Amino acid sequence: MSMKDRLVDQAKKLASSGRVVRVVSNDRVMRLATGVMDAKNRLRAAGERAAEAWDILLNGHALPNIDPALDDEAGVHGAAPARAASPRPAAGGAGLSTVEEAVSSSKAPPPSARAHVNGVGANGAGANGAGTYVAAAAEQQLATQMASRTSLARIGGRDVFEKAYKFMTADNARAMGVYPFFRPLDFNNGPEAQLEGRTVTMLGSNNYLGLTTHPKVREAAKNAIDKYGTSMTGSRLVNGSMRLHNELEEKLAAYHGKEAGLVFTTGYQVNIATISALLSNKRSVAMIDKDDHASIYDGVRLAQAAGARMVRYKHSDPAALDSALSEIADTEGALVITDGVFSAQGEIASLPGIVEVVKKHKARLLVDDAHALGVIGPGGRGTAAHFGLGKEVDLIGGTFSKSLASIGGWLVGERKVLDYIQHFAYSFLFAASAAPPCVAAAMAALEVMQEEPWRQEKLRENFTYMRTELQRLGFELGKTETAVIPIYIRDDLKTVMMWKSLLDDYALYVNPFITPGVPPKQQVLRTSYMATHERKHLDHALEAFEKVGKKFGVI
Repeated sequence: MSMKDRLVDQAKKLASSGRVVRVVSNDRVMRLATGVMDAKNRLRAAGERAAEAWDILLNGHALPNIDPALDDEAGVHGAAPARAASPRPAAGGAGLSTVEEAVSSSKAPPPSARAHVNGVGANGAGANGAGTYVAAAAEQQLATQMASRTSLARIGGRDVFEKAYKFMTADNARAMGVYPFFRPLDFNNGPEAQLEGRTVTMLGSNNYLGLTTHPKVREAAKNAIDKYGTSMTGSRLVNGSMRLHNELEEKLAAYHGKEAGLVFTTGYQVNIATISALLSNKRSVAMIDKDDHASIYDGVRLAQAAGARMVRYKHSDPAALDSALSEIADTEGALVITDGVFSAQGEIASLPGIVEVVKKHKARLLVDDAHALGVIGPGGRGTAAHFGLGKEVDLIGGTFSKSLASIGGWLVGERKVLDYIQHFAYSFLFAASAAPPCVAAAMAALEVMQEEPWRQEKLRENFTYMRTELQRLGFELGKTETAVIPIYIRDDLKTVMMWKSLLDDYALYVNPFITPGVPPKQQVLRTSYMATHERKHLDHALEAFEKVGKKFGVI
């Protein structure tokens, strides 16, 4: 190993040391770490790479915008307007921030700028070099960048590939060993998985009832392949519909107490198709919770192309929804859309208040129950059933890819409404139909879910135990009431370093959510639980969380 490589390796270890991170406050972590990496006359080459790495973790504009709910340009009804300064455009009009300029040019900014971002006077301490400036500026500008939506996606020019060539964040993060996304598993058996030949405890899956490995579900998929083949090779409109699809639609409708059901190829497609088909003109309004899933936002974007409006209301706030609905014109019709269980927070929607407001204004209601099916409600029937409001919700949709242990999507409601959707939703009409083994597996999982109610009971026991114990240890968990338990870290760097320590040191697989996937100061380690987790898995996780939480000063 060359001297340079040894120095880089030493710099990595020092920057990730819990001893270093623990002795400083949350707001000073990044300045200290990057200051070490950029020490005068030492580790110059490593310092340059470190500056890029901190930018990966801190400068959210360079990461993919995976959460459209953060688009504050659209406004949120019932929320105080955000105040954020506009970032200075870079030369050439690319719209990049000062932080990006510092990283790309490897030059330190003027002393006045360094003093400003570090919060000290021109003669104060702590503003030495580009690395320190990048970290401090990135930390301070997170909120501004999110509000202004400065991102690589906005780079224009003759070559549409230009933004792709400038996107270095993932490559740099991989080089530093801190890239947490798109990691291929060798296999996943439910509560345990294998990653790069190593067994890990899985707390990052949505396999809530543990049915992906159930013998009946596996056998159903195998039999469907033997009987029908692997695909229908066509859309539902032409040759892609089967009696198997219709059978599952009837069972889903009966299960939810609705008139009809409709099976889709993916859960994402459910929202895109339903929203774009129903909100198809200038007199249509999509009224959505600010924290709704990305698939809902994409469905609304398609509707907006046809002239529909989007209005966002404050998260899970019926009063804000009431105010927003009061302002639409008499000639407009509104579809209110909410997650039943919010996928990042584990929080259940305030459905009783929402239903009351929807009825008051004669609007319609769509509930996305992707993370509720099998988890809450009698028999795992989801959010509406949880509140005894099954007949009051117009449309309920979801995915096969969680409790139903397959891939696909579903929607239940009135027959005429679903018939309209399947005739007017292009994303349904012209997409290949759900494959026979996927449909058969989902149908078998729906049957097992009803035949083995102990799974929902065991799931509740597991996530209640984890929520209680994590709170006892001192972790902040928000308002979770379900199998999704977010552990709030509220710091990009610390979130990623804790994720890495949990995986490397304790073989514990969790999901880090950092900006811009979440707003500034909302960074979490997202954990999710299964009916098939045993107490040994949970206790191992608690031991790891306690040690890593203390190591990084979170508890």
